Amino acid sequence: MRIGSGEGFWSPIVWAILALGVLAIGFAVWLQGRRTYKRGTEQEEPFLSGERLPEGAGVGATHLYWGFAEALKPLLMRLGAFHSGFLGDYVGWLLVLLVISILVVMLG
Repeated sequence: MRIGSGEGFWSPIVWAILALGVLAIGFAVWLQGRRTYKRGTEQEEPFLSGERLPEGAGVGATHLYWGFAEALKPLLMRLGAFHSGFLGDYVGWLLVLLVISILVVMLG
């Protein structure tokens, strides 16, 4: 079966063979990996920056993403000025961006 278009063709058999080839290559790479995992050892413990945390301890998202928030702080402060908390404002921005996207696609 071959389906043609102005940009190329689609052959399910060729794509299935390519997918199987990629899976075979991935499996071959996986077979080359190390087999050093041992059950019931320290390897099963969760790892967070090398610290042993007490049972039930959690790490908040503010701590995990601190670097991103700090690096993007100037941008976030400027965007904060647009934040009104009113749903109608967000729907309006969504519609404006949707219209711009449609115009770009239709005219582009």
